[in-house]
Amino acid sequence: MSETITLTIIHEDNNGVSQETEVTHDLEMTLMSTLLKNGLVSGSFCGGRGTCQRCRVQFMQFAPVPTALERSAFLPDELRKGWRLACMTKPKNNSVIRLDFIESNKVDIITNVTHVSEKINYTGQQESYLIAVDLGTTTIAMQCAGMESGQVIDTFCALNPQRSYGADVLSRIQAANAGHAKELQDCVWNVILEGVKTFFRKIRETGQEADSICGICIAGNTTMEHLLMGLPTESLGRSPFMPVEIGLQKCNLFVEEDLRMKLLLAETTMPKEVQFNLPVYITPGISAFVGGDIVAGLYHCGLLERKSGLLSEAVLFIDLGTNGEMAILYEDRMIVTATAAGPAFEGGAGSELIGSDMVALTASLLEKGILDETGFLKGAAPLTQSDIRALQLAKAAVRAGVEILYEKIGRPKLKQVFLAGGFGYYLNVDAAVRIGLLPKAFQSCTTAVGNTSLAGAFEIGKDLLNGRLQEADLAERLHRIESMNLAKQDNFENLYLKYLNFPS
Repeated sequence: MSETITLTIIHEDNNGVSQETEVTHDLEMTLMSTLLKNGLVSGSFCGGRGTCQRCRVQFMQFAPVPTALERSAFLPDELRKGWRLACMTKPKNNSVIRLDFIESNKVDIITNVTHVSEKINYTGQQESYLIAVDLGTTTIAMQCAGMESGQVIDTFCALNPQRSYGADVLSRIQAANAGHAKELQDCVWNVILEGVKTFFRKIRETGQEADSICGICIAGNTTMEHLLMGLPTESLGRSPFMPVEIGLQKCNLFVEEDLRMKLLLAETTMPKEVQFNLPVYITPGISAFVGGDIVAGLYHCGLLERKSGLLSEAVLFIDLGTNGEMAILYEDRMIVTATAAGPAFEGGAGSELIGSDMVALTASLLEKGILDETGFLKGAAPLTQSDIRALQLAKAAVRAGVEILYEKIGRPKLKQVFLAGGFGYYLNVDAAVRIGLLPKAFQSCTTAVGNTSLAGAFEIGKDLLNGRLQEADLAERLHRIESMNLAKQDNFENLYLKYLNFPS
């Protein structure tokens, strides 16, 4: 039996009042494990790998010897004062510990799109509705809209509850592999069900029957969709990163009269007590790193349509977030890829800045000479040196990916760049060019298009339900797309190093 000690944890309650909680700690465990076990924190931002450096704690006495990662996370004076990372440190003596976790920035969930496909003019009073879901790693956005008019009647947004298992997909893959797959699946379905109930009530308020809602379409990255459908994720977390299922998936949501709901992940006979059922579509993906959310975005922007002739100018689609997914279309060829950008585009861990503001502020510091091209801060600034470095690493990875993708397609004349996602929605293109995130040639032809995953989920679901899109046709379009692994490209490392610095 493992030896235990007693820890006194100083923390704030929900009202911001400081209080002390005494807990028993197993000497073999990290402090984070004990905090989670006793409900003192809601989750580990990076899944306990020490990469986010947000789980800051201060030992008031008997601080353990710092790990190598903690030595890089804190200044020498901070280490001497007992600062450690909860996910790394293992207390060895009865201690008093103060929690000082850095919470993630407030999330602004974007549901708007600026590139809207043509809608059918509809003037009737009654119509059928479809629920679209953008299943993001950080957020879940849902909309209920008219099938004929495209008019949104209600929106439901929430943070993804899987965040308690880590902020990134790798953390959640590890949690699923460690036996938490069912919890990861259920917590997201519970959010989706809550959104569906909200829409049912809204429909009834308008005097229409609840069965006016005729289906749901969900778009997410490959890992999010695997977790949602309860698929094994082991092969997603290791090379060669192979998904179990990449095609269109379907299930049913059965709805009882009192709005109680039951999810069935396979076709089955509808129970007698069920009022009606909703077909649920999970959008198909392309690879382990380019998932259904990107397919939905491409569909919304018209890049998956069959063309009668060859596209004479190239079109580039970029979705910037924790991962930077990209697709380029020229003539009858499309190539897709993805690169890890990390959390930099979400803003600095200790700041209130969102990622797009970080880009604008960095560009301003460069112009004023406060920041040099190597990323060194010469004076006081609202950003830290580590914030700048994280942004450099992210923008270098994305810029190298863009350059390789453009080179692979033959460097044709570029007609349009679609910049998708919440980060792209607010991004100042001039600032993005100034810091070297985007080439200067993109400056005049880049358009922020907003949440194309949500808009594309609606359009794919609608077209599948009304017969305008056949499953086999969609599968054939995706089959023609080339997926490129950036890590295997000979010039990726050289380009990555080249774009670490900011333009002089």
